[in-house]
Amino acid sequence: MPRPIRRHTPTHADGRPLKITFGEMREMGLCGVLVYCHCGHHVELDAGRWPDEMRLSDLELRLVCQGCGSRGADVRPDFERGDSRLAIIGPSISIEPGRPPIVRRPYC
Repeated sequence: MPRPIRRHTPTHADGRPLKITFGEMREMGLCGVLVYCHCGHHVELDAGRWPDEMRLSDLELRLVCQGCGSRGADVRPDFERGDSRLAIIGPSISIEPGRPPIVRRPYC
């Protein structure tokens, strides 16, 4: 029986998966994040306060739950608040062949 193909998922040194950057998220037209604590508390936050080069997974250990005081929340893009069309088709369009694509930056 053939072995299943194992895909390598990039991880932090502590084993947590590397998530996308805020810049990549904004390029998809997304403006907010959802933060879920292990205790069940959750909150919606505007992503404009964090720099483009920061990863969502880098933020997870910095957040402290107001309900239970723990760290290590799960941070995910908020697909409900963004432009779902950009999330599907991507932010780049090309006007003429041979010219570099024009990147549309969403206004969040």
